[in-house]
Amino acid sequence: MAKRNPTSGPKLFGFSLIHPLNLVLFFNIFVWALLMMEGGRGIITYFFGLNPSLVIEKKMYWQVFTYGFLHVVGGDFFSSLIHIGMNMFGLFTVGFWLCRYVGGWKFLSVYLLSQLGGGLFVLSFSYIGWKTGLVPENSIWDSYHSATVGASGGVFGVLAAFSLMFPEARFVFPPVRAKFAPWVLIGFGFSVDAYYLLQFHSSGVMSQSFFGMMSNSGHLGGAVFGLLSLLGLQKFGGKTKTPIFVRRWERPKENQERVVVRPKNLEDPFETQIRKNRELLSQLYGILDAKEKENILSPIQAENTNLCPPSDYNPEDAFCLRCEWLQNCELRKLKKEHPEP
Repeated sequence: MAKRNPTSGPKLFGFSLIHPLNLVLFFNIFVWALLMMEGGRGIITYFFGLNPSLVIEKKMYWQVFTYGFLHVVGGDFFSSLIHIGMNMFGLFTVGFWLCRYVGGWKFLSVYLLSQLGGGLFVLSFSYIGWKTGLVPENSIWDSYHSATVGASGGVFGVLAAFSLMFPEARFVFPPVRAKFAPWVLIGFGFSVDAYYLLQFHSSGVMSQSFFGMMSNSGHLGGAVFGLLSLLGLQKFGGKTKTPIFVRRWERPKENQERVVVRPKNLEDPFETQIRKNRELLSQLYGILDAKEKENILSPIQAENTNLCPPSDYNPEDAFCLRCEWLQNCELRKLKKEHPEP
C-alpha cells in the first residue's frame, strides 16, 4: 500500500504551505492584489480600512480588526509594493524564529491579537486627538477622519514577542538589542510626530512628513498586545520551548563573584555529538505535525540500546545532549505524547 510522506510535500521558507506564517503572508498578498485590481478607487478601504469616524458614528466595528490585512495602493507599482513589502519582510524575519519556538498557532494568536490591539489604540488615540483639538482636522495627523491600513500593528506585536524570547539578539536597524528595538522605533515615531505638531501649533505651518503618515499609536498598541498575548500563552497555553542555542546572560548579584565562561575545549570528544543532537532538535522544533517528526526519527533509530527511564529524558540536559541515543528517547517521548488511535 502506498503511503504519503509528509516531509516530501511542498514547503516555503522551511514551513509547509499551510503553516500559519505562510497563510498570513499569502492572505495579505491576496488582499493587496485585490486592492491593485480595484484600481485605487477605495471601495475595499472604505469598508475594511480603519476609519474611526465610521467605527464610532456608523458602527462599522469590524474595521478595528480588518484594517491589518489592507495596504496602501496608488501611484506606480513600485510605491504600492513598498508598504506591503516592508511589512511582510519584517513579519517573516522575526515571525520565523517565533514560530520555531512557540509553534505556528501560538504565533498566529500573537499576530492577530496584536493586530486587534493596534486597531484599538488607533481608535482611542484618534478619538482623543480629535475631541481635544490637539490634532488639527484634515491634517496628515487626522486619523479620526481618514483610513488607517497596514499589518504593522501585528508586525510590531510579533517583534515585541520576539524581544521577550530573544532579548540579547542584535538588530542591524535599529542597531540595538532586541529587547529595546520595538520601543526605540515607537519612541522615534512619536518624537517626530510631537516635533511637527509643536511646530504647527507654534507657527501655524503644516509640514509634510513621511513619519507623520505612520500610525505610531497602532505600532504601540500592537507591541503592547504582542507582549501581553505571549505572556498569556506562556502562562495558560502550555510551556513554550526555550531557545537551545541562545545564551542568556545574567548580571552578577552584589558581593557575588563574576562567573568566567571559558572557551570550550576543542578536543571535547562529545562536541560533535552535542552539535548533531542540537541540529536534530532544532529541526524537530520547527515541525508541528507528529507524523512528520516520526518519519524523521524512525530511520535514524539506534539498535541494541539501553535507554534511561522515560522520566530522566530532558533534551536540554547536558548529559542527554551528549548521548548518541537521543533520537530513540525523542521518538519514545513523541509516541507517548501522541499515541496512535
